[in-house]
Amino acid sequence: MMKAALMFLQLLSLVILASCGGGKKGKLAFNDYYETANELKVEQQKTNDKYLQDKKDFAIEKIKVWKEINDEAKDSFADVRDIFNKKCISCHDINFKLPFYGNILTGINPVHKHQEDGLKALNFGNGFPFTAQGNPPPIALVKAIRNSVVERSMPIKVFTVVYPKKKINDEDEKRILAWADSVIQKFQDYETKYNTLDQKVDVRAKKILEMKCFRCHANGNARGGFGSMENYDSLLNGKYVSKDSPEDSKLFTIVRDGKMPPNKQDKLSAEEQYTIRDWIQSSSVHPLEK
Repeated sequence: MMKAALMFLQLLSLVILASCGGGKKGKLAFNDYYETANELKVEQQKTNDKYLQDKKDFAIEKIKVWKEINDEAKDSFADVRDIFNKKCISCHDINFKLPFYGNILTGINPVHKHQEDGLKALNFGNGFPFTAQGNPPPIALVKAIRNSVVERSMPIKVFTVVYPKKKINDEDEKRILAWADSVIQKFQDYETKYNTLDQKVDVRAKKILEMKCFRCHANGNARGGFGSMENYDSLLNGKYVSKDSPEDSKLFTIVRDGKMPPNKQDKLSAEEQYTIRDWIQSSSVHPLEK
């Protein structure tokens, strides 16, 4: 019995030593664990530091590229400015002084009114980036220029009837499109590379409205009696939106049916149309994200 008890105690001691790592080995095992934990902590900190540095570098690069694109567009506008000065300056350059007859009875003078409306739609007088009432993004104005050239909707017919040489011809179109397409492509590439994280439906919908609608319906512009589109709370809670039936919302149906924007070159794609619909739908379920 004594022998059996002794063997049991020896076996139990071995089990305890094994579970603890055994004497000196147990101390080494603890140190190994401590060192490993520290190494993991250091590696995690390195990962965090790299993430923050990459994020900072990305933000710096984004600002730099945006400036480069705008500077290039500003410089390249010189290639076509002569066309604008010959054929568009009367209505779209804030520095252009109307002849004396354009300043007589300004309240009813059609010449004065054409310039007034023209400057609201586009002012290239200070070079690129152009400005317009509604504060649309620069690419929206370049696209508007491109579309009006393709459609030959500018200069307006009442103007070219009096001044037929002011019409945009094929050579004008070729030069303007070469410039505009290059600028547009660079802005679109920028958007793809630097703003692809903005995938929420409300962000995409707002960008569509800025691009396609703000020139006529926002920031002081109220064509057709409809303005303040930049106030998204009012827009989503107004008469043009039906949260109970998004498909019937006038804001959606008017773009789905191609009634707005009026220039067919600006029509919303099917994807853009249903982004507007989905935004209306999501606003009835989730609080509006500003």
